[in-house]
Amino acid sequence: MSSDGSGPQVHTGTPTPGPGRHSSPLAALGSSAAVAAAAVALGYASWRWAATGLPLEPLPGPPWPYLAVWGVFCLAGCLLWRWATAYTDPEGGAHAIGAVAVAGMRTSLAHRPDVLPLWLYGALVVAACAGAAGWWRGRVRRATADRPSGRPAA
Repeated sequence: MSSDGSGPQVHTGTPTPGPGRHSSPLAALGSSAAVAAAAVALGYASWRWAATGLPLEPLPGPPWPYLAVWGVFCLAGCLLWRWATAYTDPEGGAHAIGAVAVAGMRTSLAHRPDVLPLWLYGALVVAACAGAAGWWRGRVRRATADRPSGRPAA
């Protein structure tokens, strides 16, 4: 019976987003883009500040190819994270992806690897993460469909 006594409650097996989660794809895209933009801004700020003598002093030249690579990977990682964990309640995962992107930017700006291998290796990592995200989401959906409440176990 439902809580209001009107009869049996029907569960469709489609979970709802957890508390504090964005239900709109546009909201997920916006929050992921905000994390990526913040990561790129921090990467640029660290490049500008490095001229004052930070330990990882960058080589001369424009930072934009490296900032673009890591910004795209940060955005892709955040979107994958939001998609894979849409029906659970993780905290801080997208921020951790942003922190890894800033660390990658900082290291790339200091050592200036070739941009093409950076794109290729990064694309391989994103593809592996997409496979893992698909597996995880399928696992969570199967577990959620088996529960009468429509929510995964905590």
